[in-house]
Amino acid sequence: MISQLKIRNFGIIDDISLEFCSGLNIFTGETGAGKSIIMDALRFCLGERLDSSQIRDSDKPCIVEAMFEFRKGEGTSPLRNPIFSEYISDNEGEETSPLLIINRVYLPDGRNRIKINGFNVTVTQLKEIGNHLVDFHGQHDHQMLFSEESHIEILDRLSDLNTEKNEYEEKYNAYLQLQKDLNELHSFSANRERESDMLNYQIKELEQVSLEEDAYQNILQEHSRIANSEKLYEFAKQLIDILENEESGLNRTISRSFTPMRSLNNLDDSTVKFAEILSRIQNDSSELLQVLNKYLEEISFDPDKTREINSYYDIYYEITRKYGPTLEDVRKFYNTAKKKYELLSNLEHNDVKLREKIELSERELEQIAKKLTQKRKKSAGILKTTIEKELKELGILNVLFECRMEKVELNRDGMDRVVFYISPNIGEELKPLSKIASGGESARVMLALKKALTKVDPIPVLIFDEIDAQIGGRLGDITGKKLKELSDNRQVILITHLPQIAAFSDQHFKVTKKVKDNRTIINVDLLDKTARVEELAKMMSGEKESPIALKHAKEMLNHVEGV
Repeated sequence: MISQLKIRNFGIIDDISLEFCSGLNIFTGETGAGKSIIMDALRFCLGERLDSSQIRDSDKPCIVEAMFEFRKGEGTSPLRNPIFSEYISDNEGEETSPLLIINRVYLPDGRNRIKINGFNVTVTQLKEIGNHLVDFHGQHDHQMLFSEESHIEILDRLSDLNTEKNEYEEKYNAYLQLQKDLNELHSFSANRERESDMLNYQIKELEQVSLEEDAYQNILQEHSRIANSEKLYEFAKQLIDILENEESGLNRTISRSFTPMRSLNNLDDSTVKFAEILSRIQNDSSELLQVLNKYLEEISFDPDKTREINSYYDIYYEITRKYGPTLEDVRKFYNTAKKKYELLSNLEHNDVKLREKIELSERELEQIAKKLTQKRKKSAGILKTTIEKELKELGILNVLFECRMEKVELNRDGMDRVVFYISPNIGEELKPLSKIASGGESARVMLALKKALTKVDPIPVLIFDEIDAQIGGRLGDITGKKLKELSDNRQVILITHLPQIAAFSDQHFKVTKKVKDNRTIINVDLLDKTARVEELAKMMSGEKESPIALKHAKEMLNHVEGV
C-alpha cells in the first residue's frame, strides 16, 4: 500500500503531504479543484513523462516521493517478484513491514534524479517497478474493454498460464526464425546465379588473408616498421655507436672502470658487491649490443618481404573499408556470406530441411496451444459466472455475459481469438461488448473484472480517477459497496463525485483551492466524521448544507457502518 505521498512544486500544488490507509481512500472536491493533479503527480513518481507546464515554479525542483508499505506473508505480495530483491527483502523474522521509498526529482535544468530506497535508477527501471505497484484507471481507461485484442490478455490473467505461455513464446520465436530463413532462401533462389557468383567472389576476397585479430595486428605492426625503417635504422645505429665507440663508448668506459674497482676491493672487502653490480652492467650492455645488431639485420630492406607485407596491408585496408570498419565486422560478414553461399549451393536440400523443421515446429506449437485453449475455456466459464454475479449486484439484473473463443491460425497468443459478449437486457441477444455497452455499463464491467482478478493480480494498489463518471446516483450505493469489498484485499484510491460512493471511504480527503501570496494552491484536508457529514451534504445539495441534506448524510454514513 501507499502509506505516504509527498508532492512539492507540481502543477498548482505548492507542498503537500498525505498519509493513506490500507483500505478505501477517497478524494472529493469541486470540478477543477485539483484532485486529478494529485494522481498525475503519482504517475510522474512512478515513471510517467513530465510536461514542463506541470511545474509550478520553473526555478525550483519538482519533487514527488511515495512510500510503499507491504503486508508480510501475503500470497500475492509483490515482494515475491524478483524485480524488488535489489531494493528490499521480505525477511520473515523482522516484525516491521518492508518499505519501498521512491523519490523522483525534476531539476530546473531538465535533468531527472530518481532513487528507490537510496539506489539510483533509470526511468525505464522506475516504470517497470511502478507497473508492479499501482494499477491506474482513469475516466477513459475502461476503453480497453472495447479493444477486443485486450480480451485474451484479461482472460489469461485468470488462467495461470505462465509456464505454458513461456514455453509457447520460446518455441514461437524459433518458429518465426525458421519462417524468416525460408523466406530468405526463396528470395535468394529468385536471383540464385547472380547472388551465388557475388557471394563466391566476396568469400574468396576475404579468404586472401587470415581474419584472426593476431594476424591482422602483426601485419599492421610489420607495415609500420617498413614505413619507418629508415628512422628505425638510424636510431638503432646511434645506440650501437654509443655502446661501441672506441674512445667514449659505454662498453669501453665500463671496461676501464674495473681497474679502480679492483683497487677499491683490495682495500675494503665490503665493496666486493660493487664489482658484482659492475659485472652485471657489463653483461647487460653486451647483451643490448647483440640484440641491437640483430634488430638492424631484421630491419634491413628486404624487397620481397616488403612487397608481401604491403600486399597484405592493402588487402586488409580494402576489406575493412568494404565490409568493416572493424575486423570483427568483416568476420561477421564473412560468416553470413558463407552461410548464404552454402544455402544457395544446396538450395533444394535446404528448402526441404527447413520445411521439415517448420512442420515439426508447428506440431509442437499446436500441442502447447491446445493446452492454452483448454485452460482458457475453463477460465472463461469461471469468468462468466463471476462477471454475471458482480454485474447483477451492480444493478444490471438481467445481464448475460460470455467469453467466446474461436480457433484461428497460429499466432503469438496460440490458436484462440477471445471476445467478450454481453446482453444487459431481457430479450436481447448477446453481442460483442464493444458494440453494446454504454459508458456506465462499461465502467461497471471494468469494476467487475477488477473484482474477478483480485485473487490472481499481485498489484497492491488500485487507483480509480472518476471511473464512476458514467454511473448515476441510484447505483452509487451498490458501486461503493463493491469498491469497499475490493479494498479488503487491495488498497483503493478513488476520486468521486458521488456521495453514495464517498460514504464508504475508510479515509476521506477533501481537495480545495485557495489563494496564498496572490497564487492559487491546492489544499487537501483529511475529514473527521463531522466534516464528512458536511461534505456529503454539500455533494448532495450543493455548496449550502440544508438540514435535510445533513440528515440524509448522517443516515448514509450510519447505513454504511451498518453494512
